[in-house]
Parts: sequence; structure tokens; C-alpha cells
Amino acid sequence: MINSLESRVGQLEGILNQVDACIYTKDRAGRYTYVNQNVIDLFDMSAEGIIGHEDKEFFDLALSDDLIFDDSRVIEFGQTIKREERMVIKSSGQTRFFWTVKSPMMNDQDQIIGEFGISTDITERKLAEEILHFHSNILQSLPIGVCLIRVHDEQIVYANPQFETRFGYGVDELLGQHLNSVNIATLEGPLVIADSIAAEIERSGIWNGEVYSFKKDGATFRCYATISTFDHPLFGKTWVLALINITAHKHAEDMLRLTSQRLLLATRTTGIGIWEWDIVQNKLIWDHQMFVLYGISQNNFRGEYEHWCMCIHPEDLQQTEKEIQIALREKRDFNTEFRICRPDGAICYIHAIATVLYDASGQPIRMIGTSRDITSLRQTFDSMLLADAIYQTSGEAIVITDENNLIKQVNPAFTRLTGYELSEVVGKNPRVFCSGCHDKILYRSIWQDIQKKNHWQGEVWGCHRDGTTRTRWLNISAIHRPDGQVYGYVAQFSDITEKKQKEELILFQANFDQLTMLPNRFLFKDRLSQETRKAHRSEQLLAVIYLDLDHFKDINDTLGHAAGDQLLKEVGQRIKSCVRDTDTVARLGGDEFAIILPSIDLRQHVEKIARHIIRELNKPFNFLPNQDDYHISTSIGIVFYPEDGMDIESLMKHADQAMYAAKQGGRDRYCYFTPSLQHKANEKMMLTNDLRKALERNELHIYYQPILDLSRRRIIKAEALLRWKHPYRGMINPHTFIPLAEESGLIVKIGEWVFDQSIAHIQQWLDRFGYIIQVSINKSPIQFQTSDRLGWYDKLVHCGLPGGCINVEITEGLLLRSTLTVQNFLLEFRNNGIQVSIDDFGTGFSSLSYLKEFDIDYIKIDRSFISNLNNNPIDRALVEAIIMMAHKLDIKTIAEGVETQEQQNLLIEFGCDYVQGFLYSPPIPIEEFEKLITR
Repeated sequence: MINSLESRVGQLEGILNQVDACIYTKDRAGRYTYVNQNVIDLFDMSAEGIIGHEDKEFFDLALSDDLIFDDSRVIEFGQTIKREERMVIKSSGQTRFFWTVKSPMMNDQDQIIGEFGISTDITERKLAEEILHFHSNILQSLPIGVCLIRVHDEQIVYANPQFETRFGYGVDELLGQHLNSVNIATLEGPLVIADSIAAEIERSGIWNGEVYSFKKDGATFRCYATISTFDHPLFGKTWVLALINITAHKHAEDMLRLTSQRLLLATRTTGIGIWEWDIVQNKLIWDHQMFVLYGISQNNFRGEYEHWCMCIHPEDLQQTEKEIQIALREKRDFNTEFRICRPDGAICYIHAIATVLYDASGQPIRMIGTSRDITSLRQTFDSMLLADAIYQTSGEAIVITDENNLIKQVNPAFTRLTGYELSEVVGKNPRVFCSGCHDKILYRSIWQDIQKKNHWQGEVWGCHRDGTTRTRWLNISAIHRPDGQVYGYVAQFSDITEKKQKEELILFQANFDQLTMLPNRFLFKDRLSQETRKAHRSEQLLAVIYLDLDHFKDINDTLGHAAGDQLLKEVGQRIKSCVRDTDTVARLGGDEFAIILPSIDLRQHVEKIARHIIRELNKPFNFLPNQDDYHISTSIGIVFYPEDGMDIESLMKHADQAMYAAKQGGRDRYCYFTPSLQHKANEKMMLTNDLRKALERNELHIYYQPILDLSRRRIIKAEALLRWKHPYRGMINPHTFIPLAEESGLIVKIGEWVFDQSIAHIQQWLDRFGYIIQVSINKSPIQFQTSDRLGWYDKLVHCGLPGGCINVEITEGLLLRSTLTVQNFLLEFRNNGIQVSIDDFGTGFSSLSYLKEFDIDYIKIDRSFISNLNNNPIDRALVEAIIMMAHKLDIKTIAEGVETQEQQNLLIEFGCDYVQGFLYSPPIPIEEFEKLITR
């Protein structure tokens, strides 16, 4: 600012020096007291060589005398001389004509103290006048306020218009006023009395500095002031005060300083570093942020181009230097990205831009630029690329709408899932894809959730371009601007039509029987749970019917599983025809069905339905054309909620018990659940549990009933019969616990134990009596399913006993339902010498075919034929026929239940081979049996 003021002051002095006239002052003796530059140029001497000297020292004698004469007129008589002077040879040798005006200079006492002279080159007079006028205007219009202050009284003796208006005064209003009236001050106090200012003026004759100024109305402004002192011809020692208004400049400086601070803050906040490379001197200048970016301390920075190159990642250095050379050679901006390796091991991405400065010859001399860390930006950019890739390749459709829910953008998956291109949907509302399957309430609820939670997701139906309705899983999210206003919405959906179809299929398969298409056990229980809750709330009666087909296994065994499946489907349809549409008919598994009858008014209605079902299932079934009709029956158990059970488990258990009661009652009937059935079930459960421990507690025993050879009247065989002596209940009837053993599977373990005991006794008898007593052992059909068919024979071989010491008793039903397993068992028995008997012959589905098919050794005639042998001729005929038939087939006969001598005599007459019964001995323990043998 000082330089600017000095420049302007110098400009003012230059204006005076530029006036094409010789301006000077002389004292009364004719000596020069002031000369301008033109005088200096005229004399070709310095000002010091002119001031204080007379004209005769500079001009020739003639001109000198002439000038002295004019001076005397001015000084002695106070005249103003205006005259043209002849040519004066200047230092350049040129001769010019001047118009000279000489005027006396007066002091305060109006005394002539000298003269003031102006000599004008009239050759260029017109030009000189214009220049003078121009300089006068400049002086008046300069932004510099100038005033003259008489030192001894500090009064303002002159003020230019700028000075007056600067302080808010009118023309000549300040003349004669004290300097204090303009109220100019420094930080030390009023301007003139400030010690430092006075001392500086006294020392060097000039003072420069900033001052505070106050207008007439009190407004403040700041100025740059220059105070110089000179001896005024009129006012003596005079101060020249020049003021330049720097208020705007100071404000600009303040703004520049603030801007600089803001720039520094911005660069630090944004991480932008500023750098400069002096290409000529190979020097780098970095600001603070650059050192932060590169992780280098200023003390370790050499400030050389090569040092900077060492910071660049080796893989990026060559390309970066290439970019620099291109910028220098082609005179374009430097703009590139590269990686740097920081001393802490971190690798950062830097974006650098710079401008190159050139000298007059076009050579690069300086590069000035900025750098910033774009590592996070690159990561963000990579994330955006990834997001865009996801957007483009996503398997889910993405729709972007504006704040008015008009479509702006869709991804390729949208086109694939809907069939619509972007051009077909842009600017449209997504409601055009609505299927019409949802009501307005749903859409209103969706938008309420979006407004409250900024998000909604759920399953909707939408239309495909081909007109089909598709199931979609839809997510909608709102996008907001920073001010919270909605910018738009993003909808994302996937086509779950096939998934839903698969789920529905899985759900159907999980809840429905695939053969009959009826609800399965799982769905039945779920519906029963719902119906019991409804019945509880409404206090209405609910019934459950449990059905089991009678002898369904015979259909499978004789006709095959395909026929059995066809029958089950027909059964399901017949049952459904007997109930209401609101009732549930389910297949629980196998040949078991169940029905839920809710809202029953009268119990008789349930009984009526049960009878109806029995009648429908009694109707014949025909599976194939030109085939015989087949008949089945069913056993039904009925329970009521809540009296027969408060929960599903109880109802199902009691219904099962009632169904079994119907079976035991003769099948093809229905039975209501009663507490006695529960009691029997509890008894059955307790006995089964006790039976599991019977072997360990040695509660099971083998009794033997002798079998006599009628021809020799001798015991040569015995039937092993299992007995259970319960510690609290005493002897348990075999008809009670044998079925329990078969149902629970314990018969396998018990049967093996019976066999082991029997062969041990056979060995014992052989050792004692010297011959083998054959033992007949009953083998349950369950044992044929799980036992090793060679296991018994292997045990016999291990004991050294022949296969013939054992006779396996089986039932007719086993042969009738003969499977490959049973056939293999019987074949192994025959091959290993183990004999086989058919027990209770004549009471089952007797068939002569299996007598021919299987190698049977004995037929045991059931006791029901023997008991009335004396009194019933039909029984006699049947027994005789059986014996005769058996002998024809080379099969021995054994009569069971012989109790009288008459029965024995008739059997001898019929030719029966063996007898067994109470006439000879009931089943007895081994000790008694051995005594019986010895008799």
C-alpha cells in the first residue's frame, strides 16, 4: 500500500515534471530556489547545481543581462512580466522560443521575496496548454485528498476537493480550520501530536502510515497518509498531508485474509494440498496439507522433483512422468491419478492437477497445482461400479421412480421378469402392472407403511406383458434428499411364481395324502386342534370317527398293491360322500381313516353317519373289468369332544381304542368310547411293560404237554407252552400276554428264549433217557419277519442235535399270506430236517393248495372238532376226512384237546397218529413232565 501511495505521489510529482515548461522560483538576489525537471533538463545539470545560482552562470551574457533586467522589474517594482524570450540553446543543441511569465513572490508581510517564473515553449504552446489543463483536472479529481497545513498554528491553508468531500465538508469550508477539526488519528492519538510521527517528520521530513479518519457526520474511514514538510513561500514551514482512502482496500485485505483462511481451512478439510514446482531450479514448494497427504515431515523433505518421484508407486511412476512430459511439451494442463507409497506402508490414490507457466520464449518455468487423496473416492467409485454391476446383473427386477412415483429407470432383470422394455414404461406409474387381484385397501396400507417407515415388503400379484399373472416378492424403499424431501422410490422384486407353486406342492404333499388326495395325519391334527378350540368357544359338540378297514392286507396280498391303492382311493371317495362338505375326511396312513364332525346337534347324527359309511363300504368293489367283485368291511370308533378327551392326543387315543373294541366285537361295526375301554388300554399297557421285564425277573416258564403215539401208547413228543407267573397277578393266561408280545415285538426275544430252553431240555432228556423227545415249538408270524432263518439250525448243530428234534408249529394264516420270506424259512426247515406242523387245522382259511405247495409234516386237528366228536356226526366225518386226506398226502395227524376215552377210541378207529390233551396230562413243568416219562 505504501508503494502504491508513493507511486501516486510520484505520479503527482511526475505531472509537474511532465508540464512542458520551465518552472522555477528565485529569491531577490536572482538566485534559483526551485526548478522543475525541465529546468534541470535545460541546464543539463542536477537540481543541486542550479538552486542557489544566478542566470549568468547558465546563459550567455546578452541573454543573462536581459533576464536580470526582467527580474529587477519583478522584484523591485512588483511587476508581472509576460514576454516572449528568444531561443535558448538547450543541452541538445536545439533552439526554441519560450513564453515567459515572471511574477513576484510575496511573503506574509506582502514583501517581495523573490520571483516565480514559468517559461513555456510556445512552439508547442497549444499542446502545453492542454496538458496543463489536463494536469489541473487530474489534481482536482485524483482519489488522493491533499491539504496544506501551516505548521506554526496547524491551520489548513489549502484543501483539494477530494480532501473536502472525503471529510464531508463543502468548498473552502475547511480553509482556516485547525487540523483537529478533521479528526485524524493514529493508534497513539491525534495525528499531529503523535510523538512517533513528529519525530519521524523531524528526522526525515516525511511520514507514511495508516490513520483513522472521521467524517463531519461521525462516520469512520481508514486512509493511508503521507505527511511531508516544506517551506511554503507564503506560509513558511508547511505540512503537505495527502490521504488515500484505503477503507475499501482494507476491507479487501480483510476479505482476502478471510478468504485465505477459508481456503486454508477448505484445503485442510477437503484434504487438498497445494504445490509448486520451479522447473528451472528443480525445487518443489509444498503447503502443509501436501505433507499430510504424503505422510512426510517437512524436515525430511528435500524439495526436489526426484524426491517426489520416490514417493510414487513404482508401477505408476513411468506413466505419471509421461503425463508430466506431455503437459510440458504440448502446453496443456497436467491432470492424472497415481498411487503413492507412504512411509507408514499405506498405499493411497492421488489425483493431481496443475497448470504450466511459460517464459517469453515458450519454455516451461513453473508448474502450479493441487493434489488430493482420492483413495476413499476410488473405493466409492469401485463400490458404485459394483453397485451398477449388481444393478445390471441382479436376478431381481429393480424399478426407480421419481417423487411422483413415475418410472425413471429399470434394470435388465425387470425386462426379463415382466416382458416390458424401459421405453415402454418410462414416465408411467407402476400401477399399470397391477393384476387386479388386490383391493385398494392393500395399496393404501402399503403407502402408509412407506410414509411411516420408509419401507414396505410383501407378496403381491402382478401382470406380465403376455397377460399372465405372476407372484412377486416386492420391496419398496423411499429415497430422501438431504432436506428430508422425497427424491424418489426404489422397488425391487423377484418372480416367486414357481417357488410358490413348489411351496404349494410341498405344502400339499406335507398336508395331503398323495394317493387319496385327502388330508393326512398332520393336517388332520391341525384341523382337529382348530375345531376343538371352536367347539370350546361355541360350546358345541364335536365328534371324531376313526375307521380301520377289516382284512385290507388280504386284498394287498392276493390282488397286489395296485388293487389295494385303487381300493383306498375308492374308500376315501365313499366316505366323503357320507359326510358334509364342512367335515374333514383324512387318511391317517395304511388302511386307517378319520373324520372330524364339528357342530353336531345330536349324537344320533354321528351314529347315522357311521351306519351310512358301513353300508357304503359293504358295497362290492370292482377294480378291473371282467373281474370278480371284492368286499371289505370296516371297524369304526367314535369319540366326542370334550367328554371323551380335552386334547387331540386323548381324542385320537380313545377313538383308536373304540375302533379296536369294534374289531374285537366282530368287525363291520362301530363302537363308542367308554371308560372301560380306557381301563382295558391301561391294563394292556401295564402288562406290556411288565412283560418287558419278565425275562430278566425269571417270571417266564416253559410247560410241556405230552403227545402220545397211539400205535405204541407212548409219549414220544411234547409241545412247549409258555407260561407267565406274574409276581402280583399270578399266572397270566397265554391268550392274554401272547398277543401283547406280538404287538410289542417282544415275541422275537421270548421266542428265542423258548427255543434255547427247549433244546437244552432235549439235550438233558437225551442224556437221561437215552433217546430224543421231539418238542413242538409255536413260531409266531412276527418271528418269521425278523429272525434269522438259519439261526435255529445253527444252534442245533452247535449242541449236536439233529433237526428232527424240533417241530415248528405254524398257523394256516401264515401259509395263506405266504411271502418269499416265509417260503424260504419253510424251505430251510425241510432241508435241515426240522419238521413243520399246521396248528389249529380247519379253523382258518383252510386250503388244500398249501398242503401241496409246502412240505408239511403234521396236521394238528383243532380241539373244536374233538370236543363234540362223540355227539356230533359232522365233526366225526370231518375229523375222519382230515385224517384220511392227510394220510393220502403222507402227512401225520395230531388230535388236540382229547379229554375222554371215547374220543381216543374214535381217533384210533379213524387212524389218527398222535393225540394230545388233558386225558393224558395238562401242560406241566419240566420236573413233572420228566416224572411222567419215567412212568
